[in-house]
Amino acid sequence: MEGNLKQEDGTSQKVAVKTMKLDNFSLREIEEFLSEAACMKDFNHPNVIRLLGVCIELSSQGIPKPMVILPFMKYGDLHTFLLYSRIESVPKSIPLQTLLKFMVDIAQGMEYLSSRNFLHRDLAARNCMLRDDMTVCVADFGLSKKIYSGDYYRQGRIAKMPVKWIAIESLADRVYTSKSDVWAFGVTMWEIATRGMTPYPGVQNHEMYDYLLHGHRLKQPEDCLDDLYEIMYSCWSADPLDRPTFSVLRLQLEKLSESLPDAQDKESIIYINTQLLESCEGLANRSSLAGLDMNIDPDSIIASCTAGAAVSVVMAEVHENNLHEERYILNGGNEEWEDVASTPFATVTAGKDGVLPEDRLTKNGISWSHHSTLPLGSPSPDELLFADDSSGDSEVLM
Repeated sequence: MEGNLKQEDGTSQKVAVKTMKLDNFSLREIEEFLSEAACMKDFNHPNVIRLLGVCIELSSQGIPKPMVILPFMKYGDLHTFLLYSRIESVPKSIPLQTLLKFMVDIAQGMEYLSSRNFLHRDLAARNCMLRDDMTVCVADFGLSKKIYSGDYYRQGRIAKMPVKWIAIESLADRVYTSKSDVWAFGVTMWEIATRGMTPYPGVQNHEMYDYLLHGHRLKQPEDCLDDLYEIMYSCWSADPLDRPTFSVLRLQLEKLSESLPDAQDKESIIYINTQLLESCEGLANRSSLAGLDMNIDPDSIIASCTAGAAVSVVMAEVHENNLHEERYILNGGNEEWEDVASTPFATVTAGKDGVLPEDRLTKNGISWSHHSTLPLGSPSPDELLFADDSSGDSEVLM
């Protein structure tokens, strides 16, 4: 929801107010909500959303209800912006230069966060916001972690995680590093290149680990430059050490952007009216959008520009557990921290064509080779806990 923040000098600023959705919430939920604000309080970068303040109001039961005050983002989240550029009745053509600028903005924001030893762990187009000047800001730090010792974080307690954006080593062992965020950035680049399509169409959450383990990756979008796809593909190396840093990614994307001709004019930057999201009941349920991804003909997209797009108000909330949310899986585990550097590794090193190497090993019907991020003792896909395995310890949230 939105509001106005009054300054000491009497002026006011339009802001977004992020609050807890539930009327009944536990002390732990309040603490987790405020921990996101704690993550943001020291951020100071044009491509990272900044915290304006925190305030408390009493709920109807007299329970303190925290509210986080953030800058108002006129054009909402990047995923919705991209999606509506593609599925509106008159689709809008977003120039490649603009799409690359979005990627560079995110890379700059993530470069800043990683330099401060922060892991985002939920990087995706839906968690990036568009300012009035079309600058992208990395946002939604609900799963972020500050690394105080070493360069990795091992998830312990149960948490809701975005399966199709998670690196293969994180799916296997719940280990997160800045290179795990790099993997998610590659998926986010793919989202941008496809104008908001859902990653891995046709692959279910519970199939993702096996799919990645056998060397499969996101396919190159039809209108994606080879050079751009090579950059995003490098983010999905099985060995995290083979993935580029955010600094390298930023430089590569900037170089690619500079090699392209300038957009014809400023009017070619499209402003999408995302207010349709609130007025269209059929699209309010995101699951109804999934089927559209594979039915859009890229050749039918018409270049045009919507002048004076209506302002949409984006409500930023902490979401209650939703059993119909398809992007997340619950992972259980203990609180142990382990030094992953001492763990023996094995891997799949298939090429872009998905062909496995000749020196592969076979264990439980799974192919392995000799260079990997996956510990030899990692569970095979049929040993992982998913909802359809009738296990009570983990659950795919559909």
